[in-house]
Amino acid sequence: MSGSTRMTLEDLLKLTNFNRQEIDTLSRHFASLAQANDKIDRSRFRDMLADTFGVDDSLIMDRVFRCFDLDADNYISFDEYMKGMSMFLKGRYEEKLKFCFRVYDLNGDRYISKEEMFQMLKNCLVKGAVEEDEDGVKDLVDLVLKKLDEDRDGRVSEADWSGAISKETLLMEAFGQCLPTTKAINQYLNPTQEDFIGNAKAASGVAAKPVLPKTQMAGKRPQGLAA
Repeated sequence: MSGSTRMTLEDLLKLTNFNRQEIDTLSRHFASLAQANDKIDRSRFRDMLADTFGVDDSLIMDRVFRCFDLDADNYISFDEYMKGMSMFLKGRYEEKLKFCFRVYDLNGDRYISKEEMFQMLKNCLVKGAVEEDEDGVKDLVDLVLKKLDEDRDGRVSEADWSGAISKETLLMEAFGQCLPTTKAINQYLNPTQEDFIGNAKAASGVAAKPVLPKTQMAGKRPQGLAA
């Protein structure tokens, strides 16, 4: 989003899922993270995802950043932050469904391919205490493809995704966590003054304790993919 003009409070109330108090809180969060150009860079955004929301898979963090960065300028503006957080923190079912699909569609071609599934699932499992070999990951890809590929064309379209998730909602984050927990959402929308101080220190490069600890996959299969 070019220029420095921000959406007005009335626009934000109309275009996001936030109330006035939440808009004020998020404006303060943004101010604590933004740089001199009034935007959040990739590094600070990734730190926020990991430390505050437990989204700590590098590939997933990059895709979440891309979904927020609507004008693809490698920064998150205030308007992009507010629109993205509206879905991320308070999105309706359909919004979260589309968001997760966009995150997992690594190359943006509107399909989740077997190759993309393999890359994401291997990433998830290698982080844990127990590594699966490539054949094990391929078996897992075949399993999840069977669950998601409703038209049996060897890839997952948005229509496939929507239909499959409506039957088994745990599959929405099948390829790794890309949405925050309820606890993290509540803490972000109802912060203490210390949380803002911590954000400001982190933004300036000073070490600060994370608001929430990072989650660990610990070798577990993603949700909805029990063998």
